[in-house]
Amino acid sequence: MARPTRSKAPAAPAASNRISIEQALQLATQHQAAGRLAPAEKLLRQILQAQPRHPFALHLLGVIAHQVGKTEDAVRLIEQAIGSLPTVGQFHSNLGEMCRILKRLDEAVAHGEKAVALDPQSATVHSNLGIAYYDRKELDRAEACQQRALVINPNLAPALNNLGSILRDRKDKEGAIDYYRKVIAVAPGHLESINNLGAVLTETEQPEEAVKVLLQAIKLKPKYAEAHCNIGTAFLVLEQLDKAAAGFKRALTLKPDYPEAYLGLARINQEQKRLSEAEAMANKALALAPEKAEVHSLLAGIYAEAGFPEKSEEEYARALELNPDLLSGHLGKGHLLMEQGKMEEAEASFRHALGLDSTNLGARLALAQVKKVVEGDENMAALVEAAEKLDTMMETKALPLHFALGKCYDDTKQHDLAMTHFLEGCRLKRKRTQYDPADNDKVRQNICEFFTPETIDRLRGEGCLSDLPIFVLGMPRSGTTLTEQIIASHPLVHGAGELPDLLALAARPKEGGPDGYPLSLAGLTRRDLKDMGERYVEGLRVRNPAAKRITDKMPANFNCLGLIHLMLPNAKIVHVKRNPVDTCLSGFTRLFNKSQHHSYDLAEIGRYYRNYAIIMDHWRQVLPAGAFYEVQYEELVGDHENQAHALLDYCGLEWDDACLDFHKTERNIRTASVTQVRQPIYKTSVDRWRKYEARLGPLLEVLGDLVPGNSKE
Repeated sequence: MARPTRSKAPAAPAASNRISIEQALQLATQHQAAGRLAPAEKLLRQILQAQPRHPFALHLLGVIAHQVGKTEDAVRLIEQAIGSLPTVGQFHSNLGEMCRILKRLDEAVAHGEKAVALDPQSATVHSNLGIAYYDRKELDRAEACQQRALVINPNLAPALNNLGSILRDRKDKEGAIDYYRKVIAVAPGHLESINNLGAVLTETEQPEEAVKVLLQAIKLKPKYAEAHCNIGTAFLVLEQLDKAAAGFKRALTLKPDYPEAYLGLARINQEQKRLSEAEAMANKALALAPEKAEVHSLLAGIYAEAGFPEKSEEEYARALELNPDLLSGHLGKGHLLMEQGKMEEAEASFRHALGLDSTNLGARLALAQVKKVVEGDENMAALVEAAEKLDTMMETKALPLHFALGKCYDDTKQHDLAMTHFLEGCRLKRKRTQYDPADNDKVRQNICEFFTPETIDRLRGEGCLSDLPIFVLGMPRSGTTLTEQIIASHPLVHGAGELPDLLALAARPKEGGPDGYPLSLAGLTRRDLKDMGERYVEGLRVRNPAAKRITDKMPANFNCLGLIHLMLPNAKIVHVKRNPVDTCLSGFTRLFNKSQHHSYDLAEIGRYYRNYAIIMDHWRQVLPAGAFYEVQYEELVGDHENQAHALLDYCGLEWDDACLDFHKTERNIRTASVTQVRQPIYKTSVDRWRKYEARLGPLLEVLGDLVPGNSKE
């Protein structure tokens, strides 16, 4: 944004014993230029007492009013200056700039055009007019104005900066970067260009370089809210969430009404599965910027994760109404449509996203996932062509490309090529993932040490008596989605999907107590368990007030199985088991949207599985027989009807034939298995690991005695 500039006042007359009006104006101008606004204003008001319509005094007083945030007063003062002297181009240019700030864009353009007509050799007035056209989304006219400014002054920093912003809007990010660097070359302290450069470097997946640039801006101006916000975004892309949060919070300290900073905090909370906090932050952003499409798109994603698909659908619709070209809106809507089983519509959304950005590999990965890939697939051909540039591709682009190619080669039975890409994709993802397997070892140890037979006996006997919940839990990719879909096909059951509610409730510490499950349970009482159960059921009931039973298939709830038994003694708990190697391989070959950080290294996913197996053995030992029901995935797909009957019997539900045609059930399924459960039972996932056995050494070694003795087909 260009700043209003001063017009040149008439030269001061020869010195006299008494200061003249012209000398007073000159002194006021010097004070204003040095930032001494109070003495400047005092002098100007003295001039206006003597000559109330003095145009240059009125104009400079207007500039000062703008500087202290009184832009409405500034407009009034400069309008008076123009009334006294309508032929000064700079007056019109500055008035136009202030009208632009007040969103009075037609007036801004009119005054800008008048300024250019009066002062065609002023580079600044051309540049200011260009900004007004830019805000009116007339990019061609905006560009022409900036180019005219540069003909007059090739090193005019605002014009170079504004051309960078025009190219940024046109999706020419590399061109924008070039212009921002040109500004910094001619004006090293031009903060706006340094900040813009940092933002675009993040957008072009160069967050490490962005951090370096933005630190320069913050060093030059420590209280630069925009730079703190942008560095927060760069750290968010780098998955350094603590540093990202610090950037956004600092920005809000400096600028409390900053929607982008609230949006950043919402994204961090979403990443950390604190969905209530994420929603609260997003709503703060929305209150400040109700027409900002990105806020609606983020809210849609939060609602989808929290199990509110209708709200999610509404927010995506609103986002795309506000900005039909919002890439994140089309991608998010596509994933929501996948969850709803509307695969053709989902594919159309992903293709629309590709139409907006043909290089977006996230959209191509989604297209590879939305249906089985066959030889000659157009999307696969585009991915193979993109892979020719892998050697020079940024890692953030290469990552989804490897997973997409892995899926394509797996579908087309080129298993060695598939595994090569899965291994490289996981290597890149693991580099960016903050995960220490020792932390998971400690969680396992703490669970087993806390839930002793004595503790369970002491806490048993109260809890919330509701039978609303049915928990489906186990390892990710073990068949929990299929199992839930069978149960949720029953007309009395609502399938809520993977809900974060229980894990969030379990991790919430008592006042003054330790944080993190199960340490958060220190000092737990029977009354606490009843309160926790009631809070959980209350949150569950919101998903479907009419349902008799509601499923929660968050796989990681296996960690809380003992807690469920105590706080919801009448809830049904279904544990799904699957061949350990197939389970781990299925997780390893998926690029998860969030969480599952253990999945990107063969040895680490095996170690996580061993901890899971130990925890489940612990529950079998310390809980009474029948506390939970166990389903073997291979038996479920091999003897589906009998297994489905037994499953519904355990859940206390009468048989319904819809549970055999589960793939026809219309409901939201938010899981990596979303496409598979939209098909009838198939057995191709059984013993899938044998096709990759030669390259699974680290996994097989860690699993050890857990590897089944299955023979090759």
